[in-house]
Amino acid sequence: MRRSVVAVLLLGVLLVSAPGCQGIRERMAMKKAHELYKAQKYDEAIKKYKEILVMDPGNYTATYQIAMSNLAMYHPGSAHEKDKAYAAASIEHLEKLMAMQAPDKETQERVVKYYLSLLASAEMSDKAIAFMEKELAKDPKNIETVLQLANLYAKKGDFPNAWRYFLKRAEMDPKNKEAWYTVGVVAWERSYKGKEAVSDSEREQTLIPQGLAAFDKAIAIDPDYFDALVYANLLYREKAAVLGRQQRLEEAEVAFTTAKGFAERAQAARKKQMEAEKAKAGAGA
Repeated sequence: MRRSVVAVLLLGVLLVSAPGCQGIRERMAMKKAHELYKAQKYDEAIKKYKEILVMDPGNYTATYQIAMSNLAMYHPGSAHEKDKAYAAASIEHLEKLMAMQAPDKETQERVVKYYLSLLASAEMSDKAIAFMEKELAKDPKNIETVLQLANLYAKKGDFPNAWRYFLKRAEMDPKNKEAWYTVGVVAWERSYKGKEAVSDSEREQTLIPQGLAAFDKAIAIDPDYFDALVYANLLYREKAAVLGRQQRLEEAEVAFTTAKGFAERAQAARKKQMEAEKAKAGAGA
């Protein structure tokens, strides 16, 4: 009789440790973890998801949920040690996810989006840039990646690299008027907002001519491009100011007159646009 009891107990141990039973334990743990997550008990949920990773280190769902749980507890912009830890843990698991096979393309893209957004809010622009540089190396013709890099460098205040990537984006899509317009605006911002940090030599030799060339391309695509006409006017005013500081008054006057010409063209383009909108509204009445 005693041997029968021992045999039954041994059979129970074998069944519990069998692969099928591990799957059952895993599903039960996942169910409980999801319940805790939905109840916003993120710390407890993370412990449960980690139990699953002990059983199955490559479990995508558990890894994803740990990243999301930490992200849910993180307060963007906070310098508190807990928030730093939540951000670090979320980034760690998002990076693991990007090295794993995602269930679908949409989930993969969402993970990358969360990753970049978290790096931005945690002020880890260098890490975000390094990631995007690697992504661009994999697909050098990806315009969206080029644009993301341009914006990341611009946010960091790295004008040379921001300029390089905005220009690269325009050259990759030369019929895109907004791409050329953006290049021109970046040049104007550097010149106008740079104040004493930017030399007049840089303005005259690089920023103004290249910025005006970009606006010319945008306006060539759309002669009534209001925003480009306005900023061309502003950049010519920058040129007039630079020439004025150098006592090249006749050249400064020419630049200022050209600026006024662009301002007048912008007003005419705006008037034309408003008349078209009015006519369209009247036709639809």
